Amino acid sequence: MAVIDFINAENKTYQGMKRALSYILNLKKTEPYLIAGSNCDPENAYHEFVLTKRHFQKETGRQFIHFVQSFAPYEKATPEMINEIAGKLLEHEMFKGFQVVYATHTDKEHLHTHFIINTVNAETGLKWKQSREQLQIMKDYSDEICRAHGLLVVDGKKGKYKNRGEYRSGAKGRSWKYELYLSVKACMKHSTGKEMFVENMQKLGYDVNWTDERKYITFITPEGKKCRNRKLYPPEQFSKENLLRTFEMNKKYQDEKVLRERMELLLTSLMLLSEKQDAKSPEYPLTSLEGQALKEKLIEKQKGEGLDWDKENEAEI
Repeated sequence: MAVIDFINAENKTYQGMKRALSYILNLKKTEPYLIAGSNCDPENAYHEFVLTKRHFQKETGRQFIHFVQSFAPYEKATPEMINEIAGKLLEHEMFKGFQVVYATHTDKEHLHTHFIINTVNAETGLKWKQSREQLQIMKDYSDEICRAHGLLVVDGKKGKYKNRGEYRSGAKGRSWKYELYLSVKACMKHSTGKEMFVENMQKLGYDVNWTDERKYITFITPEGKKCRNRKLYPPEQFSKENLLRTFEMNKKYQDEKVLRERMELLLTSLMLLSEKQDAKSPEYPLTSLEGQALKEKLIEKQKGEGLDWDKENEAEI
């Protein structure tokens, strides 16, 4: 899921605008192919912004708008995809005529794109205005684009979006629902039937209420939180029908003994992880394990060994 966050920094001077543009274009944080502009040339954006303001004689007040579209590290997406999503976002009518520079940053664990908007419209001379309703429209449109790219979108009430602190918590993996998602995925992959699936979930500390009388499966976390399978994304992947279909495929093409050994290997890895953390079990062990695997792959990438982003989340669990 993409989270849009506006940066409330000093934005009423040309110097501040120049600093913001320099920051998002810093090649220590991004790559040349992940930098682009809408209605302007990124390399000359500062001068083009100033010329537009002077042409319409609007050089006072806010000089630029700075916002970020961020993605959690567990999203199965490449920097190229994130950059493409950023470009699609700017196709919305609200950005028509505005000069925007954007760059996707890869220097953090979570991929994110920075946008700098010239507050004066190059076509109309009108200044950028944004109401709560317009912000909601932007976020809804961002969700539509993410959904079209197969990325996680959390449905909820209109206007119910995470703030920056909540997002950072999720981006760092501190999410019991994402931990449940990883657990169900792992047990699906290593089970040849309903009973084996429930048994594997119990090994990870979860209770499973799966009966013929109830339409949905209820998972109960080690802390007692309850979640139905339809609340996991995408819901069709975790339906009873799809779970049973997956078990049948596993039974047909996998050796049950091998699946049990792999499940035990996963449990051993989780145990070793807790021992590394001073004998204190991590709050969300599968998320921690996934995060460690991703960091190792990123290190390999930096060494020039390459990173298969398409298989990023598939190999480890």
